Amino acid sequence: MSQHTGIPPNKPNNPFPPPRNHTTTDIFITPEAWEEFLTEFLEQHPGYHLDNWDPQNATPFRHKLHKVWKEVRFVQSTIMVPRDAHAKNYKEKLRRLVARTKTTIGNAVCLGLGHAYAGEKALHLDSTKNERTWIEQCGMFLALCQMIEEKHKLPRDSLPKVFQDPAFNLEDRFVLEQLGQQTVLPSPGAIEHITRRTFVFAPHFPADHLFGTIFGRGDDKIPEILLTQDLGGDYAGFGAAIAQRHIRKAYWTGNQTIDSETRKMYEEGKRFLKSHHKLEFDYLYPSPGDPLRQVLEHHSFNGMVWFERKSWSVPRAIASS
Repeated sequence: MSQHTGIPPNKPNNPFPPPRNHTTTDIFITPEAWEEFLTEFLEQHPGYHLDNWDPQNATPFRHKLHKVWKEVRFVQSTIMVPRDAHAKNYKEKLRRLVARTKTTIGNAVCLGLGHAYAGEKALHLDSTKNERTWIEQCGMFLALCQMIEEKHKLPRDSLPKVFQDPAFNLEDRFVLEQLGQQTVLPSPGAIEHITRRTFVFAPHFPADHLFGTIFGRGDDKIPEILLTQDLGGDYAGFGAAIAQRHIRKAYWTGNQTIDSETRKMYEEGKRFLKSHHKLEFDYLYPSPGDPLRQVLEHHSFNGMVWFERKSWSVPRAIASS
């Protein structure tokens, strides 16, 4: 963690106050405007308000964000260090899923994890559904990365990992970067890290954004593993992205002809579905009544699908576990 600079409890100083004899070519920030900007920032990020600041550890939210990262690691450890037969069986299903690849996974990319903290809601972290989903999905991502490391006999936490989501705010980045020591990249920086040897975890990544990012950059850029929403569904995935684009284009231009971009989306999506096996990820989830469901809620992974390149073994190997 970077050395504390005294902010808080102090407020940052106005970097460009009005010069004594300013002209129309000067750029400056008036004291009134500066105070307004400070107030706006603290309303959006109340953890940095002096009332919510932890002076002992120089961190926002008085241990609330530490609790979030601690719970992320608890989800990871619950999966990786099973405490009963139910948890052991679930870990084995995930391990066998990871073990199917014949390719060495070289890195992992987490896209679209979302954020749990916004405005006043950030002061009530332990009561938000979004926060719990964020914790469980982040913990699952780390657990799957750890299983990949174990499969390839790599040291713990050595698999390169990057996170990206334009929705990340300061609180999300604080949890991931300063507490978790993870790498967070600005959009679209993480896209350049995706290759044929990448595990991509994208729980909320919109299907229409997959085009031009994961898809459309060449077959050598399509990841070996993609864990995301169902891309072949009726109301989501490729069909939804193509339908929405075509409808917008038709109403905007008055022309119903399928244009080259829509055709390209169709062909790219079709190639991907032909090249990758599809497995319902929540099919592997702990069943109702399983004590593991006290840590892992079903809604956090509802509808998520594991896509794997077809050069691997057939999906029946998992279903039989």
